[in-house]
Amino acid sequence: MALLKPIEIRNTGLVAAYWRLTHCQIDHGAGIAEFRLHGWPSREAREAGKAPLPGLLYRVTAGELGLSDLHAVRSADLYGAARTRPAEDGTVWFADAEDA
Repeated sequence: MALLKPIEIRNTGLVAAYWRLTHCQIDHGAGIAEFRLHGWPSREAREAGKAPLPGLLYRVTAGELGLSDLHAVRSADLYGAARTRPAEDGTVWFADAEDA
């Protein structure tokens, strides 16, 4: 799974349009999942092994994911959170993104 949405990276003029979940770290004691979506200019760039552009960081709790605990978290849950929750910078980037 991936998300399609062109986003300029940190006012650089570089645009990532293909976004994938690349990292997830779960702190069960604190009840927090921290995950990153990294972007590439296109799916073809990612499939060609190109390095991703800087990513977007998210932090969510089990409750924010609609789960009783984080042991059952799935990639689909994290993509869903990225559509509705703000990233670390406070912006909800993917509310209108398409599925890839």
